[in-house]
Amino acid sequence: MTSDKKDLSPKEVRKRTLRDVLILALVGILYYVVVRFMHLGMACYIHYLTGYYCPMCGSTRMIIELTKFNISKAFHYNPFMFISLPYVIYEVVYLFYICEAKKKAGKVNQVVLFIWTALLAIFGIVRNIVSL
Repeated sequence: MTSDKKDLSPKEVRKRTLRDVLILALVGILYYVVVRFMHLGMACYIHYLTGYYCPMCGSTRMIIELTKFNISKAFHYNPFMFISLPYVIYEVVYLFYICEAKKKAGKVNQVVLFIWTALLAIFGIVRNIVSL
């Protein structure tokens, strides 16, 4: 693979990663403001079309409750995402980093991400069986 750009220094990679994370955070804050104060949000089309909850259903409400420090209600909306939120944040930052550094994800990271995805799918199935 040839690239028109030369390899970036580690400092430049960190700066670009931080820039990307800040842009994503600003988009997230904007979405939060729209949902929280204007009561406009994205509907889950899987739930709308099938009547079943997708594994991510309740994540927006969970985040809103976390900002209010209502931990029990946040957990209730999506227990899996509540528990795995620190991992998801880490993974997003890591993926931004490896994209900027033009590196491949490590094998351990790939395995952990695969396991997390499988657990998310299992949660999506179980939550519809036992009505979590």
